[in-house]
Amino acid sequence: MLKTRLLISLLGALSATAGAAADRAIAVPPAVQESWEFATHTTGGRLRPHLGVGFWQRASGAKPGVGSNYVSAIEYQLPEAAPGRVRSASFQFSGKQSQCVGAEPVVIDVYAYAGDGKAAVADTSAGTRVAQLSANCSDNPAFARPIDVTAIVRQLSVAAGVRHVGFNIRKANNRQGPGLFALSAGKLTVVLADLDIAQQRPAARPGIVAPGAAVAGAAVTPAPAAAPANDPLARMRAAVAQSRAAGNAPPRAASGAAMRQVTRQQPPQ
Repeated sequence: MLKTRLLISLLGALSATAGAAADRAIAVPPAVQESWEFATHTTGGRLRPHLGVGFWQRASGAKPGVGSNYVSAIEYQLPEAAPGRVRSASFQFSGKQSQCVGAEPVVIDVYAYAGDGKAAVADTSAGTRVAQLSANCSDNPAFARPIDVTAIVRQLSVAAGVRHVGFNIRKANNRQGPGLFALSAGKLTVVLADLDIAQQRPAARPGIVAPGAAVAGAAVTPAPAAAPANDPLARMRAAVAQSRAAGNAPPRAASGAAMRQVTRQQPPQ
């Protein structure tokens, strides 16, 4: 019995290890990187060569608040996989201050949207907010916390075909003074399971057998039949059988006098 339980525990541990090994993490590089400058005195956006987020204060004697707001968008081509195989997904980038003055934190919002693999000014205002991050001017790196984007990645994933997910990064607070950060695109990490998650049966806890359940490979000993209430000899035999079934030594045999006494108490046949 002990060897059987040890074998079951070993098989359970191997099954759990095999299940973990079935997951595959894919680091997806950016397919599109775009940064847009929106000057405070104009309405249109201008595509810039480097990623950035926040407010840039114009120099040369310009009044406070005159400058440009920067918004960046990054898109990734998703690996081909059915939505049910997407176990998790995370988006992570980082920043470093480019023009930042003051003690007030710079707060930014991150939005997720369905991309198309092309740069467009509409990308800067698309999507649903998935995170809000903040950083001080002295933080380096800044905004480096991973963001859980499993829901949007699972929603956009397909078993075959090209799909993109995009993230735009915008300034969220109206702080006093410049607060511009240069950004690094970072990566999107998608963890895929070999099988659809819904089809994977939960692994049984190794070494745990429910009371009364049969253990695979172990002989099943039938329970002894209940002894008649008015038959002392049958009750004694049943007690011996139960003791042997439990793996205990049977009780010592009764003396001859006791056996004769039990025999005399037997009802006539």
